[in-house]
Amino acid sequence: MKSGTIKTAARAGHPPAESGSTATAPSLAALERDNARLRGDLRTIGRRLVHDLRNPLNCISTANEALRDPSAAPDSIAERLAQSVSGSVGEAMTLVERLSVVLIATANPKAAEKVEMTEIVADTLRRLDEPIMKAGATVLQPPEWPSLRGVPAWLNIIWDHLVLNALQHGGPAPRLELGWTLIDGEHRCWLRDSGPGVPEQKRARLFFPLEQLHELSAPRGYGLPIIQRLVQLQGGRCGYQPGTAPGAGFFFTLPAA
Repeated sequence: MKSGTIKTAARAGHPPAESGSTATAPSLAALERDNARLRGDLRTIGRRLVHDLRNPLNCISTANEALRDPSAAPDSIAERLAQSVSGSVGEAMTLVERLSVVLIATANPKAAEKVEMTEIVADTLRRLDEPIMKAGATVLQPPEWPSLRGVPAWLNIIWDHLVLNALQHGGPAPRLELGWTLIDGEHRCWLRDSGPGVPEQKRARLFFPLEQLHELSAPRGYGLPIIQRLVQLQGGRCGYQPGTAPGAGFFFTLPAA
């Protein structure tokens, strides 16, 4: 009889004791505390990440330069290893600094201001003059750029990523074309290269959400997710647009000034 009573109660829909009506949703104060703690975590990681990693990376770079043999042939194993270490240190430092910017930007979003895109693009091309020359690239851009509303430091990072990505995937002696259009009250800035383009089956994962990069199945690159986060924080959007000719086209939008 006792077991039959239990079965009847279960069929009647009585909930277990631990899932009763006494459970309450988190209070607003608890949610605010959690939000403040998470934002503090982002600030701590963002600010300490660069500071705490810069010293060991600089030590590796200094030791690498001290151990290099100035008489070694450029194609020797020792010289190629030294160049590899130097390049890896530079890439790690750049990645750490940009991730730090994104973490701080997410925790403390900056107010948009009027930005002259002409100056932003010119600064980017000056800053990347060496890799552009080394790649033998041709860069085309319009005679004038619009005024937008955004954050200058974030726009510098966005253009840096787009240009470096085009230099890497644009093929030998790549041709980079930068431009903009005004569509429905927002400015659409874009970059097209002369490379083979991105296969259709990979395009959906190009702008993988930054907050999901911890997943085991996530892509390995950080550049485009960083661009997406910084563009979203400025009230815009970004994406991939294949051209009629071979090549990749990336764009981002921002409100007009």
